Amino acid sequence: MDIAGTRTLYSVLASHAAQQPDSPWLAYEAPGGQVTHWTFFEFLQSVHQVANLLQELGISEGDVVNIHLANHPAYPQLILAASYLGAVVMPSNPKGTVDELSYLLSHSESRLIFTDTDSLENVKAASNLPIIICNTGTPLPAGLPVYETELARQKTEPPAQKGTATSTVQLLYTSGTTSRPKGVMLTNTNFIYGSEVLRASTGLRKDDHHLIPLPLFHAAAQCHALWPSLMVGCRVTILSKFSASRFFIQAAAHDATMAALFSAPLRMILNQPERPTDNKHRMRNITFAQGLSEEAYEEWHRRFNAPLQHLWGMTETCSLPIMSPLTGARNLAAMGRPVLGYEVRVTDEAGKEVALGESGQICIRGIPGRSLMAGYLKNPEATEITIRHEADGTWLYTGDMARQDENDFLYFMHRGNDLIKRAGENISGVEIESVIATLENVIDVCVVGLPDPIRDQEVVAVIVAKADTNLTADIVQQHCASRLTGYKIPTRVEFLDVLPRTSVGKIQKNIVCEILMKKDRSK
Repeated sequence: MDIAGTRTLYSVLASHAAQQPDSPWLAYEAPGGQVTHWTFFEFLQSVHQVANLLQELGISEGDVVNIHLANHPAYPQLILAASYLGAVVMPSNPKGTVDELSYLLSHSESRLIFTDTDSLENVKAASNLPIIICNTGTPLPAGLPVYETELARQKTEPPAQKGTATSTVQLLYTSGTTSRPKGVMLTNTNFIYGSEVLRASTGLRKDDHHLIPLPLFHAAAQCHALWPSLMVGCRVTILSKFSASRFFIQAAAHDATMAALFSAPLRMILNQPERPTDNKHRMRNITFAQGLSEEAYEEWHRRFNAPLQHLWGMTETCSLPIMSPLTGARNLAAMGRPVLGYEVRVTDEAGKEVALGESGQICIRGIPGRSLMAGYLKNPEATEITIRHEADGTWLYTGDMARQDENDFLYFMHRGNDLIKRAGENISGVEIESVIATLENVIDVCVVGLPDPIRDQEVVAVIVAKADTNLTADIVQQHCASRLTGYKIPTRVEFLDVLPRTSVGKIQKNIVCEILMKKDRSK
């Protein structure tokens, strides 16, 4: 027995509803600004209605339903109903292509789709599965059942329960760069364990109020915010989407104290004009992934007075095994230290721990289905490569490279497939990015390797610069030359209006490379 016990997401909600039925739990701010509120008991009743609706639609234990829409109350309602029934939810990015959605629906063997008007055309093109339309404020199409209407006619008494702690409750697909996405199977216990870990590591309290602007189809919004808040029993406000210009205005309006972000949203907020109201809020902690420059951290704290807590995790851990310490110096240049509930080691290619200061792969010890994913759906080969049973326990090999210092802080180096190979030298693109990011007038940057007939790969810096600046390739290269060894200096510097990113702000370097190679072919 460990901290997760035999609880499910549904049982945690039901416990709060029994103990504090009239306490406010969840609010949703729609695109038009209208806010809907639920108490714990009211939300539990809505979950029972969803469970009855799913049964009416033929969904039973083990069946998969797809959510393909922007942030909406349907996410927590459907996931909690699936937790109760033993069904599985597969969220997908509503901005994805028809081909991407078609693959996810087919691979997951989904039986039903919940979507909105904006995504309906792509959903119909991707599949002939039954569709339920959720009301997001846009005109509703005729001839399709509407989620809110269907819910209203269901009983609030629950059907028979079949979900257990070990039941897979979600399939979260990892974004693929050179291959199709892999379906990460996460159980009720995964979410309970991960939520308890984050609760303890962030000091999340019952009197907190978590603001959620990140997309709920991604693990971050759920594992960094929604489910830890449910675990504690604190209030949650889900925003329909992230707005850099309105983030702190919304934080103040909802009286929020906590939020989860990524480096890209942080940069977007920093790029907004300064306002006298920038620090008129009660935000006491903002967790984030993917680092910023030292100058950006200084400006953030000066302007917003909202403490930042760096963290690292992946969908496969369903939690954050590495975080800035809650007390003492947080050292935001680092990802953080290993947290209570996880053991971390940094290893070489043979799986042997490397010396302090040396770069190696991050490996996480845990238990599949509890502190690590249950596995990849229909992909035992990839599961065996990632989760390895060794003499001293079961370890998840992450593919991410880091180094550790004498104070146990871990520093992200690069993703396993993100090394640039130049004339026999291994080069970390992240290291060069961190140098270029310190240049004035640089808004965003990524460094990639492109084929070079002589040196294997050339180092290419791709920059988004502030408008009306005199930033040139020469300035960038001279700046790098003053801080980096010669072979790390970009041989080529390109400027774009925007860098392609995933829904949670990760730069899609494969797409950047395609843009550059297409540009080269057109010359």
